[in-house]
Amino acid sequence: MAGRSGGAARLAASLLVGLAVFLLVVAVLLPLYTAPRLERLPLGHESTRIMEGSGTLLDAARLARGDEDPWEEDIALRSQTRVTVEDPVSSEAATLQAGYALMRADSTPGRGLVSAHIDRVTIDRHDAMPLAEPVASLQIDRQSPAVQLPRDGLQYRFPYGAGPQSYPVYDLTAREASAAEFVADTELDGVTVRHYQQSLGPVDLFLATRDQANRVGMTRSAWGLVEESAADVGEIVFMNRYYTVLRDLWVEPVSGTIVDAREQASQFFGTGPADQALLVSEHDLAFTSATTATQLDAARTERDRVQLAIGAGPVSIHASWILVVLGLVSLAAGLALGLRASRPEEAPSDSGGPGSGADPDDDPAVKLYTGARG
Repeated sequence: MAGRSGGAARLAASLLVGLAVFLLVVAVLLPLYTAPRLERLPLGHESTRIMEGSGTLLDAARLARGDEDPWEEDIALRSQTRVTVEDPVSSEAATLQAGYALMRADSTPGRGLVSAHIDRVTIDRHDAMPLAEPVASLQIDRQSPAVQLPRDGLQYRFPYGAGPQSYPVYDLTAREASAAEFVADTELDGVTVRHYQQSLGPVDLFLATRDQANRVGMTRSAWGLVEESAADVGEIVFMNRYYTVLRDLWVEPVSGTIVDAREQASQFFGTGPADQALLVSEHDLAFTSATTATQLDAARTERDRVQLAIGAGPVSIHASWILVVLGLVSLAAGLALGLRASRPEEAPSDSGGPGSGADPDDDPAVKLYTGARG
């Protein structure tokens, strides 16, 4: 009977240990299974990013009149980028549409437009990289249809779990991607963010776009290359437009949200990248404090949705901790029961009483009595 109970205990111990191993394995795998499915850009995502600053613009009319100082300096500038999710979308992809406008802040609203465009790109909802299909597009003129413009870098957000490394960031003006290098981790309003910096150019915009507006032929005198009395004053010289930018981005790493940005850009005409013959424009713009606050709020919300930490994570993460506790309890119970079942059973004592199995003739009293009788 004792053998049966010991075998049952050992079986129960084995089952408890097996259950513990199963629970602990599930506890480890559950976040690994769930987190990648949580780290997806919500299809209801939208944002409005406003940058303000100042710049210098070339006044074409003053240039045409031969004005020696055809630039307007210290102009208040304001840009707005409105990003929304549009069709097509899927479980893995989302199409971002960005409406952009750069305006003079010192002009009557609607009359100080410097440039504008509508950009569409379909990205992977996790790593934010553009997808080959459907092909991205750009519309810079209301009167003209959008043109296809494939690209190969990040634009409006960074990947979930952005690391301390460089990332390719696509520049619409240059029509190319270049590395945004990791600078340092810092803090904005109590939120840890990563600072990246991109330096690009000078980029030949005529070669990049094949737009004839980026290659201009004017006389040497118009370019300011010679004195008015020089013999070759009327010679036509062609120059291309060049573009440079220094871009700083601050990113909340868990969600990949860009929470702050600064852009220092310039465009000029020259015979080569090192020849700044005629400045066209330059500006220094940064997110407004209100935009940074809004982006930080959005980053906190998205970070907390996917954060793999107790108290901030999803239900499945809490479930993992519960499974760990249950697994450890099962393991402890199984080991304890197994140790108890493995102890050797005590041999029964030889009392010589009834049922003890001892021979009654071996009792000394019996022997003494029978000896006396004999």
